[in-house]
Amino acid sequence: MGSAYLAAYNLSLFAAWGLILGLTVRVAIMEGGSSADVYKAVDLPLKVAQSAAFLEIVHSALGIVRSPLFITTTQVFSRLWILWGIVVPVLQPCLAGSVGIPGTPPLAHLGFTTLMLAWASSEVIRYSFFGLKELGAVPYVSMWLRYSGFIVLYPVGVASELTMVWLAMPTISKTRMWSIHMPNAANFAVDYTIVCWIVVLLYLPGLPKLYMYMLTQRGKVLAGDAKSKQQ
Repeated sequence: MGSAYLAAYNLSLFAAWGLILGLTVRVAIMEGGSSADVYKAVDLPLKVAQSAAFLEIVHSALGIVRSPLFITTTQVFSRLWILWGIVVPVLQPCLAGSVGIPGTPPLAHLGFTTLMLAWASSEVIRYSFFGLKELGAVPYVSMWLRYSGFIVLYPVGVASELTMVWLAMPTISKTRMWSIHMPNAANFAVDYTIVCWIVVLLYLPGLPKLYMYMLTQRGKVLAGDAKSKQQ
């Protein structure tokens, strides 16, 4: 029953992220659309697919999968926060801006489009691998991509996520969004600007740890596969 559920979960999200990737490639690359055009195309599937990732924390906590709870929580929380805590509430600045070298092509600039390309590519690879694994049929190319694609996609994704924060922070600071001000009955104050910077400071130490964890896993898995083929 568990394998059937996990296969359905992973393959469903593989399909959802495949749709997001296809829409992003069509709008941004084939049609030359802007980040705003990309967002308009992927809006609903992005929100559904990324929110569904919360179940991965539940799976890890309940022991349904063997993924480390801290690593899983860090990865899922960071993306949920970027989507629901940064991009969605501060949409216009996140879509209008980018970070890159002047004069270079738009896709060479970090922004929402590169975020979608990195997220969707990595998730298509990841969910297809785990879905096929639950079905007991993982081709080598799927395994290789699972343990190699992140080498490029992870840094691009993280840099794009931090770009979203950078673009959103002036608006968050100016509007005092989601902040609770004194005086109030609860005698309690929260400044979301400070919360965001704290999250970034907590976020950054976890990134090298996650990257090194994935590199270690890559070495173990691919080396183990090579050894089994030799035998």
